[in-house]
Amino acid sequence: MYRRVFCHNNLRTVVLLSSFVYFFFTACGSRALAGENIANPAFTYTTTSHGSTPTHRSEVDTSSGQVYVYVGGALPAGARPVALQYRFDLTEAGNTSGFITPLLFESTSTEAFTIYTVVGIGKSFEVHLNSFPQTIPFNVIEGVKVPTNRSFTFGFINATVASSGTPILSSPGAVDFDSPADSGEGTAGTGTTNDWGATATSATSNPVVALGTTFGASGAPVDFTFLAPYRTYSAEAFVTLTTP
Repeated sequence: MYRRVFCHNNLRTVVLLSSFVYFFFTACGSRALAGENIANPAFTYTTTSHGSTPTHRSEVDTSSGQVYVYVGGALPAGARPVALQYRFDLTEAGNTSGFITPLLFESTSTEAFTIYTVVGIGKSFEVHLNSFPQTIPFNVIEGVKVPTNRSFTFGFINATVASSGTPILSSPGAVDFDSPADSGEGTAGTGTTNDWGATATSATSNPVVALGTTFGASGAPVDFTFLAPYRTYSAEAFVTLTTP
């Protein structure tokens, strides 16, 4: 799935979902998204979606402050995360609001396992029950801001966190999910899946997501392990690659 934004000397042509107009018009107008300070350059912004479609799914977590990692694909090298879109349209714990902090992970392989290490912590947001998909900025405020290779992915924690990764306020689930994972491709298309790892169990309530914290399947040498089987969460990250 591709959404392209072109900014040529203040001429803006936008082809994307209506909910993203604000984010990408802001990006083009300020050039802060691309980290570019040159006056009047001509840029092309190519924005891609990664993860799973934010559609209605059958469940939502009752455990608080859990971590979820998209393991079904990788983010493009050099593409800056700009937004997280998600679906929170039902509640099982009685909460009609919650908290989401986007996270950036780098994956590495060791023996038979893939390890996901927290390398970027985003800005935290309070979110509310809604019958439609919602969008929050994916603004990394601590750690790596832009993937440097094809081994990065994203996720989130249902909590607000300090720059140290320590949860401050946590909530039950604020994103719909299916278990087991849905079949088919993720939103990035060929070569991707809808697989997500989840720590959603009372045994791992409010895990700290400090830079360097590791996650992986059961048996992996990590700080926190995923439940089995994989799930599908109604969330996708949008990342933007800027070229002159």
